[in-house]
Amino acid sequence: MPPCWYLDLSPLQEPFDIGLDEAGRAQCGFNIVARKRPSGTFVQELIAVLVAAGVGTEKVNLFGTSASAIPTGNGPFLSLRPTGGTAPEGTHNQGAGAYRRPGAQILVRAKTWVAAEAMALAAYNALLAVRNQAVSA
Repeated sequence: MPPCWYLDLSPLQEPFDIGLDEAGRAQCGFNIVARKRPSGTFVQELIAVLVAAGVGTEKVNLFGTSASAIPTGNGPFLSLRPTGGTAPEGTHNQGAGAYRRPGAQILVRAKTWVAAEAMALAAYNALLAVRNQAVSA
């Protein structure tokens, strides 16, 4: 797949405490909205950004979509789930929907709050840094 052009990735809030998961692990999360050209690989693009920034390793401690089983260990484990986002934008002569605005929820689970928050903040910083650049899945 060719790279996808991103205008930006915008967090909707700072990472926050979501409470304990079913295994008693701390959870820290935030939501983002992208402004990007259309592609069919949004989740993989976000995972590629996180891997490149050293946040984690795909299928080890980074997981995409709710279909991915999260390990039962201490973590930290980051799951990324696409959400509805907002309506697309048309830009000048590029037509309606020239830029899509998909959303995603970033959720980190870990045995301790410190570990969950540290990984969530690393993911937040990595995604916030995406501005006017191509991202490959």
